[in-house]
Amino acid sequence: MSTPSPSPGLIDRPHLLSLVDRRPVVVLAGMAGYGKSTLLAAAARRHAARGAALWLTVDESDREPVRLVSDLLTAASLSGLDELGAGLEPLRASALRAEPLTLVDSLLELLYDTAVPLTLILDDLQHLAESKASVRVIDHVLRWAPANMRIAIAARVVPPLRVQRLRLEDRLEYIAHDELAFSREESAEAVRAAGLRLDADTIDTIHRVTDGWPAGVRMAILAARQSGRPRQVPMELRRDQALADYLATEVLASLSEDLRSFVLDSCLDEQVCPSLIDTIRGTFGAETYLEQCLADGLFLTRGDVSAEEAWYHWHPLFAAHIRRRLATDLPERAVALHAAAAEWWAPVDPPTAIRHAMAAGDEETASRIFADRWSDLFLEGRVDAVLDAVDQLPEVAVYSSEAHLAKALILGQRGSHDAARSELDSARRAADLLPETARARLEDRMAIVELLRAGYDRGLGSAVESGAALLDRLDRSQRAPDPAIRATVQVFVGMGEARLQSHPKLPLEMLRSSAATAHEAGLLALELTALAESCIPAIGEGNLTEVHDLAAGVLARAEERGWVGLVTLAPAVAYLGWFEYWRGNLRDAQVLLQRSLSMVLPFDWELRGLVLNFLTKTALSLGDLRTARRNAAEIASMIEAGHLAPSWPSMLAGLEGLILLAKGDISDAVALATRPPSSPEYRLAPTLRAKVLLLAGRPELALAELDRVPAPDGFVQIECLSRCIGAQAHAALGHVDAAHVSLELALAAAEPDQLYGPFLGAGDAMTDLLKTHLRHGTAHPTAVTHVLGRIVEGQHQNITGWGERLTDRERVILQYLATNLTNAEIAEAEYISLHTAKTHIAHIYQKLGVSSRRAAIRRAAELELY
Repeated sequence: MSTPSPSPGLIDRPHLLSLVDRRPVVVLAGMAGYGKSTLLAAAARRHAARGAALWLTVDESDREPVRLVSDLLTAASLSGLDELGAGLEPLRASALRAEPLTLVDSLLELLYDTAVPLTLILDDLQHLAESKASVRVIDHVLRWAPANMRIAIAARVVPPLRVQRLRLEDRLEYIAHDELAFSREESAEAVRAAGLRLDADTIDTIHRVTDGWPAGVRMAILAARQSGRPRQVPMELRRDQALADYLATEVLASLSEDLRSFVLDSCLDEQVCPSLIDTIRGTFGAETYLEQCLADGLFLTRGDVSAEEAWYHWHPLFAAHIRRRLATDLPERAVALHAAAAEWWAPVDPPTAIRHAMAAGDEETASRIFADRWSDLFLEGRVDAVLDAVDQLPEVAVYSSEAHLAKALILGQRGSHDAARSELDSARRAADLLPETARARLEDRMAIVELLRAGYDRGLGSAVESGAALLDRLDRSQRAPDPAIRATVQVFVGMGEARLQSHPKLPLEMLRSSAATAHEAGLLALELTALAESCIPAIGEGNLTEVHDLAAGVLARAEERGWVGLVTLAPAVAYLGWFEYWRGNLRDAQVLLQRSLSMVLPFDWELRGLVLNFLTKTALSLGDLRTARRNAAEIASMIEAGHLAPSWPSMLAGLEGLILLAKGDISDAVALATRPPSSPEYRLAPTLRAKVLLLAGRPELALAELDRVPAPDGFVQIECLSRCIGAQAHAALGHVDAAHVSLELALAAAEPDQLYGPFLGAGDAMTDLLKTHLRHGTAHPTAVTHVLGRIVEGQHQNITGWGERLTDRERVILQYLATNLTNAEIAEAEYISLHTAKTHIAHIYQKLGVSSRRAAIRRAAELELY
């Protein structure tokens, strides 16, 4: 019944004290260890300095309203208010006989007569939750308290008080556990107050592991003092006996038997949903229990509410200790729950399923799940998850071949060819122990790895023949083909054919067939990979906006699954950058092309060359000569190394001509553009040479070069650019009618997909030409007006491409990146977890095409996102 004295090592929390004082009534709600009593004690000491504080820590005995009122009277007598003395004695004498509410009214009458500020603090009010009569007493105090009295209530679970009126009158302040949790700076201050000198990384880790739970931070400080190994404290906290005892006595012991059993069963995972818990427990109604835990502040928060089913997140430290207690107290129960969880997670998240199977001691199931799903994980870009699973798994003979095969594929992808070959040999030896059917299936999968190795060693195009042979073998096989294997080979062959460009329609047929096969088999990552790959060869069909929508849709579906950085989707991102270039959205194009370049597979030289080609042109259009020269030099290196097709030197010559013009070397540019072209020629190369000659002031040579341009055959962007160049060349030579004809053909090619880049790239030279053409008469007045408007506006670059569509939350996080706040401080400022903050930042980096905070700041400034 008196204010607790401050403990050593306490820190000031002025922002919370201001919340306590903001309104007449304040309720602090949160589980044990969130500092409710400590905060109210600090407020009470401050209030006592200018008035009086009445403190009552409620316990089970106060469920009797007579005892509760008696304790309130005693607390009032200990408050130091002399004017209460005479009036309180008769009330205390009759406390056990009088009607409780009548005594409360008498106490309130005495308090009405005081002139000093009063504060009534009721701590641990959760003990009254099951006593309607005592709750009625507290409601009466809240209803009739004098105007000079503040009331502060702390409870782990707030009883059903009638506070709606207070809320409507804006007289109630509610402080929950998320506000009571320490910020990163408060965790650091608590460490300093304890006299410890820990580095920033260790403090960050402690804060992350405890999630700012003050009691957890305090336990970490004590553990650091005792162990002398502060860097190990975050891990030791998960098995700290003192913390385990604290949770057992302060949390679990306070729960009903049913709720305690539910909590023990449902903390196997930090991220949980009702169907998971109901499945492993064999019950119904998990959502009701989860919502009860949420309402009670039981170390649980609600996660993604946009999903089909609500997800919840247990405090990681709390969940770790509950799992240990379950394994210790109910080992058989723990094994059964882990086994059931493994089956539930297998189709949802294989790595989690494997972890549960191993925890259940079921190595066979863990290995089976890995064998069935590792290729899906690989296609989803979760390479680290595959390797982690391999490290967990035992050497189960029947499945060890799959582990070796997975490592061979990953090592090959990373360029470790000797190690990959060794793992592949181990897979073959292990395959000898398999039954015939399983061995045949594994041999097909090994053939895929060999295909990838061939691609890494000699480029995608060189592996086409081997892939086609494997497809033929699968077609002739007597057994039903594995759809995943067939679709994967089709994707690989389609990729190779698309890079070779020798059969324009074949890669599209192959990739679309692969996407259909993958879709029917429910292999979403493989389906998206095939669709993304189809974007580049689909350029030749001429339906560019349709392909744009396909690419954007692929990336949107991947983003929904958290696959933002999936490298096999690089062609879709590259296409969007390519498309924005032709539309004249140069900043958008640059961002998307840079992002795709960071995703391109190491052996995909043709796609890398395509991206570098358009990055070079974009850089030249933006006046960045240095970047253009660097990109062109990289293309030259790939040509010299034999990584690109024989047509690439003609493309490079066009780029180098444009670079020479930008440097002012006009004669050298003309000499390069008039040099006999190499054979075979890149489709766009003659148009680039014509552009060089036009810009160099040689329109007659430009027109001669345009005669070499092949028939469009669906490549509308080449038609548009060549006709624009032709119109300018004819105009320069005084061929007015020919200029109008060329310009009209250019507009006809450009308008359906808004390919206005060639017009915008001509700048002021195009303005007069378009104005004259508009007066002359055109079937495309809207297109002409649009282009003229953009030229006049200086080609302002608006962020409209898929890669720049930052979500509202990502835009907020982007603003924080320009400050010196740590990731943990950003998370705290936005009331999100550190993991969520890091995920947002990773998405921002991916969308801006950068890999660091400094680069993101610079890129965002360039794009006027700040």
